Amino acid sequence: MNRQREYQMARRRRRLPVWWRTLLPCLAAGLPAAAQQAVTTEPPAEALPQDSVLTLVPLPSPYVSQPYTSAESQRLPPLPPTPNLGTEALAAPGQIESLRMGVLAPAPATAAAPRRELLQWGNVSFHPHVSYNLLYGTGILSGPDREENTLQQTVSPGLTFQLGPQWTLDYTASLKFYSNEAYEDTVDHHVNLSGWATWNRWRFTAGYAYGSTSSPLIETAAQTEQDTHNARVGADYAFSDRTTLELSAAQVLRFTTAYTDSCTWSTTDWVNYQWQPRLAVAVGAGFAYDQVDPGTDMTSQRVLGRVRGDVARKLSYTLEGGLEIRQFLDTDASSKLSPTVQGAIDYQLAEQTTVSLFGSHEIGTSYYSDQFTETSSVGASVRQRLLRHLSLGVSGGYNFTSYRSTYSTDTVEREDDRAYVGVSLSTVLRKRISVSAFYRYTDNSSDNAGYSSGGNQVGLMISYAL
Repeated sequence: MNRQREYQMARRRRRLPVWWRTLLPCLAAGLPAAAQQAVTTEPPAEALPQDSVLTLVPLPSPYVSQPYTSAESQRLPPLPPTPNLGTEALAAPGQIESLRMGVLAPAPATAAAPRRELLQWGNVSFHPHVSYNLLYGTGILSGPDREENTLQQTVSPGLTFQLGPQWTLDYTASLKFYSNEAYEDTVDHHVNLSGWATWNRWRFTAGYAYGSTSSPLIETAAQTEQDTHNARVGADYAFSDRTTLELSAAQVLRFTTAYTDSCTWSTTDWVNYQWQPRLAVAVGAGFAYDQVDPGTDMTSQRVLGRVRGDVARKLSYTLEGGLEIRQFLDTDASSKLSPTVQGAIDYQLAEQTTVSLFGSHEIGTSYYSDQFTETSSVGASVRQRLLRHLSLGVSGGYNFTSYRSTYSTDTVEREDDRAYVGVSLSTVLRKRISVSAFYRYTDNSSDNAGYSSGGNQVGLMISYAL
């Protein structure tokens, strides 16, 4: 019986073409492995040596935590932090005032087509972009106790240089025109540079941001001219697949025409340990020196702990906390011991719905001489994809800021309570044109009546990027 079956199979094999009889055993041997590879293989780390890719612990920026991210996004360098640079009373329509981790976070971008390399010279590609913002706001302070209504139009042309696979340079000019003569028309300038490099088990990152702006700020209750230079360098070393050393240094310079100038140099260093595949813990320490002119210089030290991870790829979290000891130089004020807390939780409620919670407690320099600020912030946002290219965003939050004297930390010069709620709708047209509209209500209550304000803002933004 077995001989008869073998005879029939041999006859069937002889009927097959020679090339098919040769290919069939190869396919039978290779299909299982190929199918498994298609499911488990992640995209390759472009331009990174295999022995220098950090596949577990993300690389956060100093004093500003980043959410737990996958290995793919870890290859991008973190942007420099921007503390103590003020809160614009007329925020751009393309931003959500989330104050996430102490930073004014941009709205999530809607889906857009990959960039085309139409303008390229060697390894350098050029990507021009332009945007137009139309914004109307009420209750905007042009000075203490002077609330104004104004229409603001902003035209922002710019050019992005992609310098090979590792460096990006962007320049954007913003021409702002106000309908109310209480505000001066201005031309703002922004330059951003970021990049990374690797060597053996080291990974190096760098970022620089320059801004020359003149905008109404909530802190000063007036249109405020300032130049800012924000730089950061970082180095990370992988001791093993689970343990990494994270070193960073930052410089934040702020120069104004009518208020104090401040220069902050800081360093924050961490030892990260990947406790579980999707859970990382870290301990760290930081030091900062604040030079204020005119005003009181300060030094501070931090002891920090951090936990970062995600659950079932739906809930991601970053929780960071510790203690800060701050000294006030050339004064009789005692050192101030205060908590420092930053946290963010993102939950993907559904495939098209993301809910975020965030909060922080920070101490920083003030625009006013011989003062420092202590700020607590909490907020939430919801991002909902309505259609393929239409997104709805809703955000709200609360901030409490106290301005304290550097000569007596128990002396409070001013206290502000600020609540805000906003909604935005954005879409992409013809793959390269982004359109967004938003509404926001803000109420800022201060114990100094001249700094209280409140009003509505409605805006529209149209942008194009090549």
